[in-house]
Amino acid sequence: MALDIKQLQAGLENFLDSKVSRLDIKQKMMIAAGACVLPCVAFFLLAYAPKTKEIETLETKKAGIEEEIRNVEKIARELSKHKAEMAEVQRQFTEASLLLPDQKEIPSLLTTISGQATSSGLDVLSFKPLAEKPQEFYAEIPVDIGVQGSYHDVGVFLDKISKLPRIVAVNNIKMDTPKQMGGEMILNSTFQLVTYRFLDPAEVAANAQKNVQGKK
Repeated sequence: MALDIKQLQAGLENFLDSKVSRLDIKQKMMIAAGACVLPCVAFFLLAYAPKTKEIETLETKKAGIEEEIRNVEKIARELSKHKAEMAEVQRQFTEASLLLPDQKEIPSLLTTISGQATSSGLDVLSFKPLAEKPQEFYAEIPVDIGVQGSYHDVGVFLDKISKLPRIVAVNNIKMDTPKQMGGEMILNSTFQLVTYRFLDPAEVAANAQKNVQGKK
């Protein structure tokens, strides 16, 4: 049997006329309000509620991703900081390398020191490099020097030594046996110069091993 739409519509209108028209205004307003609320309830139950769990899952994932981003940004900042620190250490090492020669430069440095004494007007009586004194990453190289000349010439020599590009310390200065020569007071002077050199990695390792054995 075919469904007659017109008959259904007419039946619905008759029902509304016979039932709703008899209600008072308050009841009619409640029915109207219900008619407005029902679609909202239906939307919540059919559309929003099933998505709530999915939304919570996405929020959790979002929070996790944001935390990962913060961690990556922190690592990037620390990496930049470490790079800057490494660059500063490298700069300091380069500067120190200019002040402390390596092994192959020591003979040339000692020759320079001896030449500075002669060019300052001093007679070099003795020039004796002593045994090295290894430290943690460098070695001290003491040199005993005996010269003869005026007080002024000794001062000129020591001034030249202080201006060398390498570190050279002056210790134990002694002046004695003064005598008049050519209108000047000539002195015999002795002192110890100490220069330094970097130890190579093998020497550093050997010294560390020696220190460990010495503590046993």
